[in-house]
Amino acid sequence: MSEPPREANRLASILTFQFGKHGARWRAQQARFPEEPWRWREDWESGVIPASKEGGPVGAWVLAVLFVGVGVGVTFAIWGDLMSGKEPILWFFTLFPFVGLILTLRALVVTARAVKYGRPVLRLESTPCVLGGQLRGTIEFGGCRLPPCEAAEAEIQERHLIQTKTSRNRTQSRIKVMWSLRLPLPLRGGENSIPVSLPIPSNGAETDGVSSGGINWRVCLRATTPGPDLHVAFELPVFARAGGDPAQTKNVIEAAAAQSVTEAGEDALIGNLQREGVRLVRYPAGLELRVRPIGLRRSGFAITALVFMVIPVAFWWFALRPHPSIWRWLGFAPLAALGALIGSLTLTKSFRVRAGGKGLRITRHILGIPTVWQVPYEAIESVQPNSTMSASSAEGTVRYYDLDIKWQARGKSRKVCLGLGITDKAMAGALAQALRHASKPSL
Repeated sequence: MSEPPREANRLASILTFQFGKHGARWRAQQARFPEEPWRWREDWESGVIPASKEGGPVGAWVLAVLFVGVGVGVTFAIWGDLMSGKEPILWFFTLFPFVGLILTLRALVVTARAVKYGRPVLRLESTPCVLGGQLRGTIEFGGCRLPPCEAAEAEIQERHLIQTKTSRNRTQSRIKVMWSLRLPLPLRGGENSIPVSLPIPSNGAETDGVSSGGINWRVCLRATTPGPDLHVAFELPVFARAGGDPAQTKNVIEAAAAQSVTEAGEDALIGNLQREGVRLVRYPAGLELRVRPIGLRRSGFAITALVFMVIPVAFWWFALRPHPSIWRWLGFAPLAALGALIGSLTLTKSFRVRAGGKGLRITRHILGIPTVWQVPYEAIESVQPNSTMSASSAEGTVRYYDLDIKWQARGKSRKVCLGLGITDKAMAGALAQALRHASKPSL
């Protein structure tokens, strides 16, 4: 911990810390508090840490202007040779203006993000952050108000600067994330601050700056919002000090790891259901299942529904219309009712089920008419697969599985059958378990 936190082989960083006011303060604090390294940096000592400038608009514009300037200049200089066709390889240099255009678009996005969110700060409740403890603080955006958010998460990372020797005896540096943990964040529009609480493992390494062989910790905040997304990072002072609660921290990390395993299983389930024509998506509060009409997903069901709809039309055209009679009307009525019922249920009935922290919200549409049920988690009796139909094919009998949801409402048992029409019972069971788990209130 004897040298200032500079990046290896960065002249500007060396000059800043050796000759600038930051370097003077660094050396003074290092001499005054040799056993308390977090006091060497002013932002770490105060517990008010501004967002990292990595990937900021200045660097983005410098890179974009450099590529555009070099690309346009070289292209202009060799334009005559390009038009003559003598050296086709010279067309390679025309890629630089296109790369510059792409970088310019990126710089515009980065600038729009900086204008939209400013440079937020992380205000820690206590400094330094303790290994085996909890990082608690608030990310503040000053005068900027956050827009409505579709999803937000915070990630804490332990990063090591790894240096390796190449075959030509050169040193290559790369950042490796040794440990990380992601947690969702409640982010509401119109606010200018976000509370953050993240666990820090007790077996992690202490912060050592971003120097040769350095170790640093950071918190990344990501949010999907209208327009430029939010993505900022803050460097943390993490040290082994008294005051942590390793047991509680371990429980939080294990719970988050279990949630990651659950999400990995959900991702596989989402992909499998998509191949069956059923859409399952993740939203900030849980899962949402979208089931289109089965006749629009399975050609066999669509053909069956169309046959039942054509039969009454053909009966009316060929039998009832030329020779109307009361008996033929009595025969036509049940055929028309049956065709309309099967057609509407097969070709227009769709479902949307939201499983969040308060239970299930089930919306059913038939002929565009919605019916909504709000089911609290405590009222759910069961969510389980059910085989309601089978069909014969060249490969044998195929069974189709739906999903039954039963719940209590006003002392009576209610049930709705989601017309999944999928051919894998295990997949239907996994979907039932995922919906039930997502509807469970968070502790």
